[in-house]
Amino acid sequence: MSWNGIARIPRAVLQIKGIDASKFLNGLITTRLLPNVVKKKQHTISDNENRHLELQEVIDPQKNWGLMHEDIYDPEFNIFVRRDGVSSMFLNSKGRVVNDCFVYANPYHTLTEAFRETIKEPNFLVEVDPKYASALQSLLRIHKLSARVKIEPVKSVFSYYYYNETPEFEEWLEEFQMNYLTTGDPEGALENANKVVEEELIFNKKFAPNVAGFAIDNRIPNFGLKILTTEEATDPAEIFSESFKALFDVKEVSPHSITDRRYVNGLFETSDAPAGMSLLPFECNLDYINGLSLEKGCYVGQELTIRTYNGGVIRKRVVPLSFTGDEGDLAKLGDADVTEVSLEPAVEEEAPKKAASPFGDSKKAASPFGDSKKAASPFGDSGKSASPFGSSGRAPRKSKIGKLLSVRGKMGFALVNLDKLKKDNRLKVSVPGVSKELDATAHVPEWWPEDI
Repeated sequence: MSWNGIARIPRAVLQIKGIDASKFLNGLITTRLLPNVVKKKQHTISDNENRHLELQEVIDPQKNWGLMHEDIYDPEFNIFVRRDGVSSMFLNSKGRVVNDCFVYANPYHTLTEAFRETIKEPNFLVEVDPKYASALQSLLRIHKLSARVKIEPVKSVFSYYYYNETPEFEEWLEEFQMNYLTTGDPEGALENANKVVEEELIFNKKFAPNVAGFAIDNRIPNFGLKILTTEEATDPAEIFSESFKALFDVKEVSPHSITDRRYVNGLFETSDAPAGMSLLPFECNLDYINGLSLEKGCYVGQELTIRTYNGGVIRKRVVPLSFTGDEGDLAKLGDADVTEVSLEPAVEEEAPKKAASPFGDSKKAASPFGDSKKAASPFGDSGKSASPFGSSGRAPRKSKIGKLLSVRGKMGFALVNLDKLKKDNRLKVSVPGVSKELDATAHVPEWWPEDI
């Protein structure tokens, strides 16, 4: 896999615009779009809410103000108002994941007449995997009711992803965020976005009129850059300024490279799972990928999500797997229906043993009425006959450790029981049509918090 590259990736984009767009989307996604918090239930609001009362004074939800960025693991509980996009999720009423997404403030900058017209009303772009676009559009329309919003697919928007694995790029990106992405109000956010374009820190000024959306992919810290354009680039390198290309290599790579890199780094997307798979947001590591707000109050699926977070019991999460075995068998694994593939611990669990009684020997005391043996049965010996099925002693148990969700070459994702994973991360994989089990190893990504 290349150390750096840019690729146009297949994505669908929906536009939600109108005076109620912020309120409408805020009630449907896991990140926050309103400055105020509605306290319908006290346990849904964190103690840090009072730190952000000033947001109500600087953000007018009925204007095109931008997006809030926060990290629930930030010890300083910062919330920044910015123009760049955020990762988020849509949930259903039962708290299950509908799909993940990126949400962008549209436009990113206002250095063209067209963008100055667009910014006159609230406008958001929601980027999703194409297979979710139709269902999501239907879901949004169901929830629209009397909201003053317009929901429509945008065909003429193209999505690009740039990554660079060098420490120099990570250092540059940290400095860029510190200098341009720590604003606390909409005016400062737009001013800095315009500076980024004018000073050609990233984008070629000639191509910048086509840049409708921009995001730093911080699902993993400094993982990459996401760019939405209104024109397809003949050569993706033309998106970037000469000053940027003087610092960093920009070469076109296959979209598959972007996906491969996600698998290698353990970054799961809901489109990786088989169709119809029901997953919870914490199982998808939403809290680890900057896709969750604890300050926003009510939204669809919020009740179970916040209760789970406050309860602190998250038994299963999606983790990356690596497979080893015969190449032919691995190929069969790749072709198999993952819902029919079984994952089990490599080491069988011992059957639980009875604990010794704290009251000593469990034998009954002698009866004061003499021998307590029952009288002989008229039907013969009451002792049980030997079982025709062999010993009734308990054998070591084989228990499933989780569900396989996807396979890509020698990598994959699985939803696993964390307690079992901590005991032993080695797995056995049973594939239909393969006579012997394959070996797999479950990995805890380095970017996860240490206290999982």
